[in-house]
Amino acid sequence: MNMIEEKDLFNINIEDLPGLSFNCSCGKKHSVDIEKLVVRTNILDELVKALEPFKKGKLFVVSDSNTYRVLGNRVVNRLQEKGFNYKSFMFEVGENDLIPDMNLVGRLLIELDNDVSIILAVGSGVLNDLSRIVAFRTKIPFAITGTAPSMDGYASVGSPLVVGNKKITFQAKYPYAIFADTSVMKDAPMEMIKAGYGDILGKLTAKADWQLARIMAKEYYCETTAKLVQNAVDKCINSTDGLTCRDEAAIGSLIEALILTGISMGLVGISRPASGTEHQLAHYWEIKAIERGMKHPLHGNAVGTATLITAILYEMIADKLPQGIEYPSSSYVRRLLEKVGAKTNPRELGIDREMFMDGMLNAMYMRDKYTILRFCDEQGKLKKFAATLADRFYGHDGL
Repeated sequence: MNMIEEKDLFNINIEDLPGLSFNCSCGKKHSVDIEKLVVRTNILDELVKALEPFKKGKLFVVSDSNTYRVLGNRVVNRLQEKGFNYKSFMFEVGENDLIPDMNLVGRLLIELDNDVSIILAVGSGVLNDLSRIVAFRTKIPFAITGTAPSMDGYASVGSPLVVGNKKITFQAKYPYAIFADTSVMKDAPMEMIKAGYGDILGKLTAKADWQLARIMAKEYYCETTAKLVQNAVDKCINSTDGLTCRDEAAIGSLIEALILTGISMGLVGISRPASGTEHQLAHYWEIKAIERGMKHPLHGNAVGTATLITAILYEMIADKLPQGIEYPSSSYVRRLLEKVGAKTNPRELGIDREMFMDGMLNAMYMRDKYTILRFCDEQGKLKKFAATLADRFYGHDGL
C-alpha cells in the first residue's frame, strides 16, 4: 500500500487511486484494495497487460449475448492473440433481463473450471455482481470490463442478489482490476446512460440520509468519504448536457463518478455514501415487480425517480429535521432528471399506486438502515405524506 496524506486524496487522478491508503480524520485507516483501474479509450492493451500475472492459469470470461457482441468478442480475440488460456461463457439473453439470483450464481459455479486463475466479467450490473460473489466464495480474483455506465457497482465490495422475495447485498470484495472503455460505454443504450445518471443523483439524498442517521441513530460518519463522493457527483452534474449527445468526456465523468462512489463504499465498509431512501424504494419496487412477474425498470432509473421522491419527503418534513442536514431541493432533482429525459414519476416506470404506497410504508424494513422514511414514521407523518405523494403522482382516480 502507498500511504498518502488525507488532504492529497482530492487531487489524485482516478487511475492512480488503486493501492492507496491514508489515515482519516474520522479515526479510521482507509485503503483502496484494487490493483488496476483504467478509464480511457481503447483499453484492450492495458487489459492484457494487467492480466499477464494470471497467464499460467485459465481465464474465465463471463458475458451475455449482448455484452459479448459489444465488447466480449474483441476481448476474447485479443486474449487468444496474446496466448492466454481461457474459457468463455455467455449467458443467453432473450426478452427478459437476467436476474441476479441463486440460479445464475449456481450456473457460474458449475461452469467454473478448477484451474481458473481469474474471472473476467464483460458487462455491467448483473454480470458484475454474479462474478464478484462467485470469485469471493471461491477465493479467485476477478476483474470487470464495463460495457455501460449504468450503475455504481463496478468498484463495490458487495453483490446485491435476489434471494426469495428479498434483495440482499452480500459482502464480497473489490475487483482486482476495472477497465472502462469510454469509446464503448458512450454507445450504450441511452436508458442505461440515464440509469447511471439516476444512480449518481441518488448520492444527493443518500448523503442527507447519512447525515440524518449520524444525528438520530448515532451512526459512524466520514466527512472525507462524503466529500469524495460529492466532488465526483458535482463533476458529473456539470457534464449533464453532454450525456444525451454521448459526448465522450461527459460519459467519462459519469463513469468516474460511478466508480468513485463504489470505491467510497469500500473505504468505509458500508453502503452509506451511495445508498439511502432512494435505494430502499428502488429495491422494493424491483422485488415486487419480480414477485408479480413484471418487467422492472433499470435499477438506476428507479433510483433517479426515487431520489426525487426522497427530496420531496425532506421538504415535507423540513420543520422537524435536526440542523445540519444537506438535502437537495426537489425542483433541482427534477430539473436534472428532465435534462437527460429521465422519468420523474413512478407511474412512468410501471409502478402502480398500490405498489407505490406499499413501498412508501414498507421499504424501510427491507434493510436495517435509518433513513428519512423511518424519521417520517417516527414523527407520525409517513402515512399522510405517502397518501399526499400518491395523489400527486397518480391523481385521485386510484389508478
